[in-house]
Amino acid sequence: MAFEITPMGDDEIDVYNKICWDAFTSVPDSLALLLYPGGYTEAVRKYMRNNTIDSLSDKSTSYIFVRDINTKQVLAVACWSFQTTDLTIQEVLDKEERARKERAEQEPIPGVDSAVMNDFRETAARLQRENLGGKAHALLKVLATHPDAQRRGAGAAALTWGLVKADELGVPAYLEASRVGRPLYAKHGFKEVSICWSSVVSSTPKLILWSVRFVNCRSTLVSMATRVMA
Repeated sequence: MAFEITPMGDDEIDVYNKICWDAFTSVPDSLALLLYPGGYTEAVRKYMRNNTIDSLSDKSTSYIFVRDINTKQVLAVACWSFQTTDLTIQEVLDKEERARKERAEQEPIPGVDSAVMNDFRETAARLQRENLGGKAHALLKVLATHPDAQRRGAGAAALTWGLVKADELGVPAYLEASRVGRPLYAKHGFKEVSICWSSVVSSTPKLILWSVRFVNCRSTLVSMATRVMA
């Protein structure tokens, strides 16, 4: 199958989020269903839409669509962020604190489990800081392939797009993934280097949730597993 990669249009934000939802809720131990236990409600759609709109103001972030070159159907989506300069540890800590304050000031969102959300973001930020420091890097924030298009190369195309950019910039690549994504990332040179366990009290049933962070093997990187307990 042949693909084309295009930037996400301003009118395609809902398409992006819907593909993410369909992809992430179709896998075992779904993180999405822990973060949004009420399902894909209008309140959750609005929350996701606003978050995506806010992130578009960050010029280091790129949203891309992988389409069937013939039908133009969107098969996979990705969000890459490229930090091209090094930051001091204090600058990284300040950035984390700003994000923490923004979350604290946010009104509760119906259908969003804020305890799980905060635990996940805090753990992810800490691991990224511990393993990258403030060094320049490429971050794969999201990679989602529609369930009907999986194992046809669309996800690999979105991954390769960002890795080419990372190589051009001369920076390592970093990401988080479920167990489902592990084979794809290993195939493209990522290595799991550490596992971190975290517990959070949630209204959701007991389960083990894996979220793995890798860094491209050209540098050093990390991985994480998160245990979410009822």
